[in-house]
Order: sequence, then structure tokens, then C-alpha cells
Amino acid sequence: MDWGAVGRLSIAVLLLGGVFGMGVHYDSNAGTHYPYPDTTEVKVSPETQTGTEVFVFGTIEEINEAQNTARIRIETDEGPFTVEVTKFSTQRNVQPGGVVQVVGTFQSESVIEADTVRVVNAAESSNIYKYAVSLVAAVLIVVVFVQYWRVNVRTLSIGRR
Repeated sequence: MDWGAVGRLSIAVLLLGGVFGMGVHYDSNAGTHYPYPDTTEVKVSPETQTGTEVFVFGTIEEINEAQNTARIRIETDEGPFTVEVTKFSTQRNVQPGGVVQVVGTFQSESVIEADTVRVVNAAESSNIYKYAVSLVAAVLIVVVFVQYWRVNVRTLSIGRR
């Protein structure tokens, strides 16, 4: 029996167990880390959320530069809903179809007064670009790794070529 392989496998299992345990702990305490109401709560009972600070992600449907507002679609477990975001700076170089995150005060059933607006994706085409670049990078990393290293599955080890 190759005790080196058993040791490496044991360390890998121990580390993965630790990561899993931290994930379970974080999930069980998630309510204390996130002070904002869930977007599903905002959709289901908007009257109870009036005046509270919310943090939402949404896809821009329309931008009104004259009134400095935008209408965004927010996806929830109960289905999508739209809200109007006031104090939306039109200087953000974002187009309809782009994704933004908004922190602000929920004013009424369909209005959020924005304190902060951050652009996640300026346009719908940004996702395609990000995925394409990530795929190219992953392929390059695998090619370089295989070029310099050899994986031995029987002994669970990696050695130089």
C-alpha cells in the first residue's frame, strides 16, 4: 500500500470537509450577515418594506434621462417584477439589457430611491464576452499545466515532465 497516496487523499478529504463545514456554518448564519430584505419579500409584501433599505440586482428595461430614473426588472423565486429607480445617474454608460445593483430606500410598491447604483454588466453582450474570455483562459491554463506536469492517477501525484 502506498502510504503517500493515502496521506495525500486524506489531506484532500480533510480540506474539502473543512470547506464544506464552513459553507454550512455560513449558510446557517446568513441572516446575521445580510441586513437587507430578500427580493422575494419585497415582491410578496411591498407594504411592509416601505422605508427600509434594500439591495437588489436588476436588468435595465428603460432609462429616462430627463427625469434621472430607470425601470429595472428584478428576478425572484416568485417571478420577476419591475421597479422604478429614482436618482439614477445617466452618466453610468449603461444600456437597456445591462445589469445593475442598487442600494436604496424602498419608497412604495414600485419605487426605489437609489443611494448607490453600480453597473454589473453595461450591456447584454458583456456576459458573452466574460464567458468567452474565461473559456480561453481555462483552455490556456490546462494546456500549460499538461505541458509542464504529468498526473499519475495510480499514486495520486503530480510530477514534472
